[in-house]
Amino acid sequence: MKIIKSNFLLFLFMFSASFSHGQTLKVSDLRKAFDHDHPTEHRQLASKGFKLISETISEDQKKFNFKNSETKEIVELTFTEDGEGGEYLNIFYFLPTEITYKKFIAALPTYKFKYSKRNSRYQLPTSSYSGENIYSHHLIQKDGKNYYSLEYASYKDKALSGPRPGSRNEIQPPPIKDSMIKVHIPES
Repeated sequence: MKIIKSNFLLFLFMFSASFSHGQTLKVSDLRKAFDHDHPTEHRQLASKGFKLISETISEDQKKFNFKNSETKEIVELTFTEDGEGGEYLNIFYFLPTEITYKKFIAALPTYKFKYSKRNSRYQLPTSSYSGENIYSHHLIQKDGKNYYSLEYASYKDKALSGPRPGSRNEIQPPPIKDSMIKVHIPES
């Protein structure tokens, strides 16, 4: 009986240890990772234990790097506006173990992603002007350590993107007064 009890306790310890460094983020978290109205606030990632490591902000591109010291995960987020109104969000998500990587990939059908062999990616087109893609880059080296890498790419064409707070519409409104010129045509 003691052997079974000690084996059971060992099993519980191993089971809890294998999930203690699990994947932190889901697709729904990646969708909320960047707030268009408050681009320097990172509430979603902060709530998941990620700390901002570095940021680079220019007029048309914003880059942020995050690290979760508990799970050893890394997130690199880049938001780009193309100058014509198109918006592109790329998030590289680095996972320290193959188990967490496979768990993330296995959950993609839950979010309606389908694998495209032709494009070698998981994709979720929402319209001809927007969509989401997830690329699996498998095992890579980063900062001298091995990580399993995923890339989340979201795009929204200029036809769907709206004005940002603080942006101005340069198109002038039409004149309010009637500007028709009356022309008198003599009768013959």
